Amino acid sequence: MKNEMDMPDFFAELSRKVIDLMARTRTALFELDSCLALRINAESDLLGREAAKAEKNCNAELMSGCGVISPEQRFYLVKETQRCNRLGRIVHQIRNIATCISEIADKVECKDVLAFKPLFLMAEVQLKDAVLSILRKDEELAFGVRRKDDDLDSLYATELENIFRQASDNLFYDFRTGTGLLFILRAIERIGDHAKQLAVPSFYRLQG
Repeated sequence: MKNEMDMPDFFAELSRKVIDLMARTRTALFELDSCLALRINAESDLLGREAAKAEKNCNAELMSGCGVISPEQRFYLVKETQRCNRLGRIVHQIRNIATCISEIADKVECKDVLAFKPLFLMAEVQLKDAVLSILRKDEELAFGVRRKDDDLDSLYATELENIFRQASDNLFYDFRTGTGLLFILRAIERIGDHAKQLAVPSFYRLQG
């Protein structure tokens, strides 16, 4: 029977890369750096493939481990598969943000996206806390991530209503630019949701 050391561990390295990509996306967004956004877009594609490969490898371990791995190891592999999948979804949303930045950077000013900053920072903290809750097996931190998501959803709803009030007048005459801003806002909110889902298994153990 396989021991604990034989189990694949993709999450720690993948999550480190995703957190780093998120931080650089923050810079690209609030400085409207289209060149950085293009690099992030390319890196997101590679990292997304890496996450998908890790998920596939975990599934392969599950399929080939019948009678070889213990129930605890099987549960570990299921969790690792789900976490790699969730990180891949976060990378997809980061790529969406980077794509929109590239498209609208020359049409808006930094003040036009400044209203998104509290929301972005909240989603970024959620992601970091969700990862830490897993790496440290910290149930209270996992619960905090879920609680923060309610605040993020409320802020998202408010910004959705005020998006054009915070923007320059020229945005009202450019449908594509306005749509790009809405897509960025939605992607940030989705990152927060995925971070919450990363922490959900720990949250349920805490409640149980």
